[in-house]
Amino acid sequence: MATSRVPLVLLACGSFNPITNQHMRLFELARDHMHSTGQYQVVGGIVSPVSDGYGKQGLVLAKHRIAMAKLALQSSNWVTVDEWESKQPDWTETVVTMRSGFQSEPPLEIAKASRGVERLNLKECQ
Repeated sequence: MATSRVPLVLLACGSFNPITNQHMRLFELARDHMHSTGQYQVVGGIVSPVSDGYGKQGLVLAKHRIAMAKLALQSSNWVTVDEWESKQPDWTETVVTMRSGFQSEPPLEIAKASRGVERLNLKECQ
């Protein structure tokens, strides 16, 4: 009998100033690893660029970083760009970004691709 895998969305938050091939490769490596555990089924990936309010010196305007990310990911059938975080007036904590649009039943677990991979269950974050 096959065991049921937990649906998983990979989330990368950051400046993406600009997005690079390594950012995109990170998703592939993370997906392969999570699948190899036998516990998870990656159902999508999300790139979430930080807002202009982050205040990082040299940060290109969010609208341009969004456009670059969309161009870079246009051939991907599973990784998308989410604009919510980039449209906030100030820097947003990752957990707030996760809560903004990832409410689902049953809850999806999200692997955060930022300074290592952490698994977070949204029900535990609420």
